[in-house]
Parts: sequence; structure tokens; C-alpha cells
Amino acid sequence: MLWILPWVLTYLNPFTEVVKSVNIIINPLKYASLFLLILCPLLGKEDHRVENQPAAIEEAITLSNQGILKRKDNGFIYLDVSNEFITEIIPLLDHEGMLRARPTASRSIGAHISVFHEMEDITPKELGEAFSFEVKEIRSFTLHTRDGFKKLWVIAVNSPELENLREKYGYSPKLKGFDYHITLGKQMPSAPENWETVEHLSPFNFSDESTEGLFADGDFVTVEHREILATAAKVDAIGQLKLKGNGFVYLDVNNAFIDTIWEQLPLQGEFAPISTKPKKMGAHISVIHEDEMIQQEIWNLAEAGEWFTFAVKELRYVERKTAKGESRLWLLAADSPALERLRMHYGLKPKLKNHDFHITIGSEQTEFSALLDEDYMDIGEFFEFEPAAACAA
Repeated sequence: MLWILPWVLTYLNPFTEVVKSVNIIINPLKYASLFLLILCPLLGKEDHRVENQPAAIEEAITLSNQGILKRKDNGFIYLDVSNEFITEIIPLLDHEGMLRARPTASRSIGAHISVFHEMEDITPKELGEAFSFEVKEIRSFTLHTRDGFKKLWVIAVNSPELENLREKYGYSPKLKGFDYHITLGKQMPSAPENWETVEHLSPFNFSDESTEGLFADGDFVTVEHREILATAAKVDAIGQLKLKGNGFVYLDVNNAFIDTIWEQLPLQGEFAPISTKPKKMGAHISVIHEDEMIQQEIWNLAEAGEWFTFAVKELRYVERKTAKGESRLWLLAADSPALERLRMHYGLKPKLKNHDFHITIGSEQTEFSALLDEDYMDIGEFFEFEPAAACAA
């Protein structure tokens, strides 16, 4: 695994001083824990599940078992195989949720078998030659990457020829110790058909199951402001449960919770409200993070489209530090027993990241700084404006 060290050193910059010529880190004890935190998720662990997919396997073994060795501009070496391993096999798979296929357009790499990582810095003279492989089985596994959790489906293959090729150039028989495979795509949560047109209230609104309610204290400051709470009380406290393409679940609420309130905030610095323009998420309550959906294997969100009630209870802000300086994240804390029950129904804790449900109003810059403070705190540790879209590895 030493091949990944130069990449990790670059990734750590500017948190570490890197001496690239000898690949060492100055002050190693100080940064050892940071190195491990970043390295381990990138490598992941292949605790795979062999999937019983007889129809798909029968079709896969009829496809061409040869590919051409190619090199990307960045030095990545792969075996280019028929895109039919994706286009013909995925429709035959029996799975929950949806399987987002790996792109097969002309500009993408398409179906392939990884052979040499770019950091291994090798240009084999066998480029352009054909190598054979044998379809073994269909697998799925969850991989923890720096972009979050991914549930991937692959066709595992055997290839003594590729093993011999790697050994010829002084490397282990298999890349990263993993079996050779053709990545089909990633499994994603799905919602019922026509869920956007649902008009009924969720049964969780009428349950008598006990809930936690708002926390009395925490990493926030409560601001007494009767006018703002009175304005919020005039807006319908109900929203539709929605599922984003990356698996993020949120309650879509009235944009008036932002548009009619932010100008009343007792601000001291520059303020950037959450955008409520078309095609933006606008006012919302985060309910289930995409990583939770994948870890818990919540592939079919039956409640998508249903309506959930809540009650705005407090105006709060959270002090935070970013590369731009100190700021405040303003929000409306909301109590929603129905959303708590929804999360518990799927085996999750009542609240996302153990924070009260809330509607983020925007961010106020209270002090500017050009330097990155050592106590820098990422907003992701608290609340999300919009979660980043997941990308297939």
C-alpha cells in the first residue's frame, strides 16, 4: 500500500509539510492520526456479498471474455471490455431500490477491469494487447470513501493473465489485493412511482409513540425574538418528504420560512440567506442523511411524498469557524414527532446527527480571516445546506 503515500501527502497539504523527494512527513507524531483517518476510508474493506443472480450470470458467461489493455492520460491502466457487461447484465439483476449504471457513453471509460493504479506509475509495453478473463460471480459490497458510503455491484472475474502481468512488473498479483472485477453500478434508494403527487398526511403524524422533543441546550444559542416567531407561525408548518438522487431525505417546506424572516434577524455582519430560487432546495428540514440510507439498506422509501407536520419553536444560531473567518449559522428549530418516528421506524436515532430538526435560514459573517485557524470546523459537522452528490468510484 506504499504506492498511495505520495497521494495522501498531497491530500494532507496544507496541514502537513511535505518533502516529496523522499516522501516523508515533518512532525509525524502530530499528523499520524490525521493520516490514518484519511487513508483508511479511502482504502475501504471488501466485505462482499455473493448475489444469487442466475439469469445475469448465464448471460455474462456468453459475452466476450477478452479485453484490450489501455492507459488513461493520468496513468491509470485498465482492461477495456464490452459495455454489454453493463447494458445487458443490469436489466437482469434482481435487487431493491435502483441500480445506477456506470456510464458507457463514448467520453467515459465504460465497462473495464482495473489493472494498475496511476500511482503505481507504470506503462507496460503490452498496451493494446488482448487479455482474457473468466466470469466468476456477481457481488455487492459497501465501500466507505471520502465521499461517503457507496453500495457497489460488480462482476468478479478470474484472470491469471492479468496477475502474471502485474507480477512481471514487480507488483502484487491483484490491485490493492482485491479480486479483478467489472463495476456495474451503485445501488441507490428509490421512492414509489408518482410519489411527487401524493397528497395525504403520513400516519406517523397520528401515532402515540413517544418522542424526544426539542433539546433544552446544546451547541447553539437561543435568541428571544417574538416578532420572528410570530411571522413563522403564520406559515403553514407542513412539508412533503422528498428523496434526492443521491439518497438524501428531506422535508420540503414553505420558502416563506426564509424569505419573510431573514430580514428580521438581529444581524451584525454580512448575511447570505439560503437560496430559494427555482431548482434550488430552498427551505427544508434535513431528515435522513444519504450515508444512513445506505448503511441501513433503506432501498425503498415508502413514505416519500407523504406530508409531515412540525412546529417552529425557537430562533437559534450556531457559532462556527471557517477558512473565511467566524460566522453564525441562523436557523429555526422545529419540533416534529412525526419525523422522529419516521427515523426510528428505520432503526435510526430519533434525530439526524443528534441535532434538533431545523430550517436553515442562512449564514452571517461576523469576522473575516485570511488564515485557516487550527480550530477550523467544517459546516458538515453541524448542518447541511445541500449534501454533495455521490459519485461512483
